[in-house]
Amino acid sequence: MSLTVSELGALLLVLFAVFYWLGILPVVTAVFGFIGAVLVGTSGWLGRVAVDIGGWVSHFLGDITADLIGVAVVGVLTIILGVIFIHDLSPKKTTGKRTAWVGVALGFLIAAGATGIPALDGIHSAIVSGASSALSLL
Repeated sequence: MSLTVSELGALLLVLFAVFYWLGILPVVTAVFGFIGAVLVGTSGWLGRVAVDIGGWVSHFLGDITADLIGVAVVGVLTIILGVIFIHDLSPKKTTGKRTAWVGVALGFLIAAGATGIPALDGIHSAIVSGASSALSLL
């Protein structure tokens, strides 16, 4: 049996849901949610809807910052989610249930290319390439 990259993403999201429901391995749950969301990306109905919602929220926050301070900061949502995700995954902090959902949201933003931060554009292709290489070893 051979898995595609999108199927691996769906499998990771299913494992994310099971681990989240059982309340076990919170760090693994958050990482599975993040990587699964990036791998599923824009494939399927769920992926397209999640990417559309993430892109809309990101642009909406950019419009709000443009009205408030005069400059559209499109990457505000990505920065907020990224700081929370990295903070919660740090060794001295407790990874909670919010970390899992923040990872999923951040993964869909990266898959959509709606981060607003050009330095993050290569993360999607790097994760997909890594998953593809890992699947070729199986």
